[in-house]
Amino acid sequence: MAPNPHNVLAHRLGRRAFLRGALALSSAGAAAYAVGCGGGEDGADATTAPTTAAMPTQSVSGAITPVMLTSEYVVGQQNRFLVGLLNEDNDFLRDASVDLKFFVVNPDGQSGKLRGEGTATYTELVVPESASTAGAALGETIGFYEAIAPFDVAGNWAVEMAATPPGASSPTTVQAPFEVFEQFRIPAIGTVPPASENDTAATNPNETSLCSRDPICPLHDKVIADYLGKGRPLVVQFSTPAFCDTRFCGPVLDVLLDDVPAYQNRIDFIHIEVWQDFQLRQYRAATQEWGLPTEPITFFMAADGTIVSFLESVFSTQELTDALAALVA
Repeated sequence: MAPNPHNVLAHRLGRRAFLRGALALSSAGAAAYAVGCGGGEDGADATTAPTTAAMPTQSVSGAITPVMLTSEYVVGQQNRFLVGLLNEDNDFLRDASVDLKFFVVNPDGQSGKLRGEGTATYTELVVPESASTAGAALGETIGFYEAIAPFDVAGNWAVEMAATPPGASSPTTVQAPFEVFEQFRIPAIGTVPPASENDTAATNPNETSLCSRDPICPLHDKVIADYLGKGRPLVVQFSTPAFCDTRFCGPVLDVLLDDVPAYQNRIDFIHIEVWQDFQLRQYRAATQEWGLPTEPITFFMAADGTIVSFLESVFSTQELTDALAALVA
């Protein structure tokens, strides 16, 4: 696959950026910043906001709607912070300049303290020409914004995004809440995930249940328990191509499939359809065993079965290639 000329490494927000924010607040008397609607009561430095709603309510401007794409944020980790921005025509907002400010939400749920700031990198995922129906319907590229952030405390957070579209003279500001956790909710890096006995094309003749991709993908011939930690790296993607809740994650399986031929002699690949029965909202057993609170997630396991990395939600071609190359380095 040809490199994506729009993709560059995500901007990393170092610990210094967060510490500077913390120290500045400390020296200024921990000034509060409104991250939702409702008045704060944090002394003379509190910022009063409108009272039409309360946190955690995502704010949407008339021109921009934010879509939070990642949710597995852990204290002290290099977290991938991904957000999609949709314009007033419900299309991807591309090539905008996006500044980020991160706040820890105060106990009142209506204000917060600045903890760090930085910029997001605009990234595009190129949809393969061989994409499934769901992937192809999204167009040739999926645009989103990314930063790498070392959140320093657990709890309720909010992000303020100031997005300046190409040609605009001033930014549009939107806000969204999220949570930072003390530890991973998913199987953590450095651990061995469950050796699930997932169904395959040989044990489940119902292709519609086995894979929602149209046509069905070829990564349903292996059982996780038979390949996890058995001497070769393993990649397992949990995704539901046809039932993705956002416009961003539909083609991630197609992108993985595009890279499989280059690595299939050195890495084993398995796709797990999230739903056993979408209509009944019944999750597949492996999805429950791995305790996944969200999807899609692509896990990368070393030859001994330990997780070395994961990519939550959408990813760039370069991110996937780097993760695969690291497994066989």
